[in-house]
This record gives sequence, C-alpha cells and structure tokens, in this order.
Amino acid sequence: MLMNSNLLTAFIAITSVAVVLQMLILLGIYLTMRRSTSQVHDIALDFQRRTTPLIENARDILSDATPKVKEITSNLAEASGTLKKQAITLGDTAVDMAVRARNKVAAADDVMTRTLERVEKTTGAVQNSVLLPVRRVNGILQGISVGIGALLNQKREVREERKRSTNDEGMFV
Repeated sequence: MLMNSNLLTAFIAITSVAVVLQMLILLGIYLTMRRSTSQVHDIALDFQRRTTPLIENARDILSDATPKVKEITSNLAEASGTLKKQAITLGDTAVDMAVRARNKVAAADDVMTRTLERVEKTTGAVQNSVLLPVRRVNGILQGISVGIGALLNQKREVREERKRSTNDEGMFV
C-alpha cells in the first residue's frame, strides 16, 4: 500500500501543480483580456471623441436641410404639375393651330380653284366673244384679199396675154 500511497501523493502533487499552472494560465489570460479590454475601451473612447463632432455636424446639417429639402420637394412637385398643365395646353394649342392651318390651306385651295375656274371661263368667253369675231373678220379679209389678188392676177394675165399676142403677131410676118 505504500506504493499506492506514494503514487497517490505523487498524483495529488502533479494534480496540484497542474491546477496551479492552470490557475496561472487563467490569470495570464485574465490580465491579457483586461489589458486588451482597456485598450479597446481607449480606442472606443478615442473613436467616440473623434466622431461625436462629425455626428453632431451631420445632425445639424440634416436638421437644417430637412425643411429645405421638403420645400424643394414641394416646389418640384408644384413645378412638375405646372409644367404638365402647360405641356397639355401647349399640345392643345398646337393641335388647334394645325387644324386652323389645315382649314386655311383648304380655304386657300378652294379660292385658287375657283379663281382658276373663273380664269378658264373668262378665257373661253374672251375667245368666244373677241377672238371668234376677229377670226371671222380675218377670214373675210383673207377672202377679200384672195379675191382682189385673183382679180388683179386675172387682169395681169389678160395684159400679159395681150402683150404676148402683140409680140406673137410680129413673129408671123
């Protein structure tokens, strides 16, 4: 049993040393964690110290800009509505102008068509009332001219024949 007792004492001593070693390791981990926590806390405080003014400035800017953004949004909505109404009015006006222009062009076309028809009728009337009598007179004058020419030609032929016959009489001697 002595051996058991020595073995037991050795086992207890080794276990005690292991427990003490484990306690020292845990103490080292605790102290390292405490130091790391302190460093992280210092870093967090430094970060907070540096970002707090930025956050406050952002809040100030946001609180200052919020009513302006609301006003801008309201103005944009109002301007959009006004532009939409004006675009509709402009579109309606453009359609109305196009219809009026088309009607005016059609009216002008009708006026030109009627004018051309009247010019054609007038031309026909002038031809019938002026040119037809002029042609008739021209025909009569041409007939008279031909008649006079024929009469004069006939008298000339008679004279020439007389001259020839007198000339021919001298040849028969």
